[in-house]
Amino acid sequence: MPYILLTRERKVVLILFSALLAQVPLLYTLAVEREALRESIKSVSYGLALPTSIRILSILLLSVVFGLLPYAIVDYLNRRYLESIDKNLAAFFKGLAEAVRAGMPFMKALESVAKVTPGPLGREMGKVVVRVEFGVPLEDALRDLAERLKIPSIRRAVTILITAHESGGRLVEVLDTAAEMQALIRAYEEERRTQVAPYAWIVYMAIGLFLVISFILVFAFLEPLSKLMVKAALLGMPQIDVSIYKAILFITSALQAILGGLIVGKLRSGSVYAGLLHSIILALIVIVFFNAIEVYGPAISRTLFPTPVTPPSPIPAP
Repeated sequence: MPYILLTRERKVVLILFSALLAQVPLLYTLAVEREALRESIKSVSYGLALPTSIRILSILLLSVVFGLLPYAIVDYLNRRYLESIDKNLAAFFKGLAEAVRAGMPFMKALESVAKVTPGPLGREMGKVVVRVEFGVPLEDALRDLAERLKIPSIRRAVTILITAHESGGRLVEVLDTAAEMQALIRAYEEERRTQVAPYAWIVYMAIGLFLVISFILVFAFLEPLSKLMVKAALLGMPQIDVSIYKAILFITSALQAILGGLIVGKLRSGSVYAGLLHSIILALIVIVFFNAIEVYGPAISRTLFPTPVTPPSPIPAP
């Protein structure tokens, strides 16, 4: 998959496509679920009203997911592309140093190593070699590569290659040093990601724990309490609408999923945009969970929280 350069025009097209995709669930709601939407809207408090149907809320959350999906996919593919380049840079410098040490001219060594370097890095360096063969100065071809990809490791690599090309007799020494430096930087990045990974999983665990607590709160507390309040309605006590609390828990879970995914992206990759895919995954987990408990929740709750049976009163002896 090639690197998708997000120019201003492409960003506009991507935003428009995302907005169009986000309208699909909304149009479905207005066309098919309009009556269900109208009936599910209830007043919470202070004049605030919200849909209380889990199905309607799921469709609305799917609209957010569809809106985030195009950019999340493009960002994920670009990050994988750049990650592959970053992973092979140390071996590339090492191979280039060995080729120059064997007696090859710099451009011939660059062409030879580019052919055997796997993944996107080999293709990108091959493009640089082709541009040089068509008359573009090596420095300009490398700077254009750094400007297009815009990642620190490529900018360092371009600076090193330009310096090595201009260094003359110290070419092999510069390339060997670059290979060692890149290997150390890569090892540091891997160690940092390994140390941060548990904190990213904590976000997933926290949202999972919140969903479990939501299930317990609804079926072990609110549902039994609402049945008791129905019996107490004759005394003028207000009744409890469980659907409102389910809707509040759903919305809270959805907000936690979206924000938690962004936090995961910042922790693991250093970019909030890298967390969009995690936000989508967590939002889908929320949708599946709440729709599942709508169907299977009562049966599961009867198993986990059985209603105690009141023993019959003893018959007084005559």
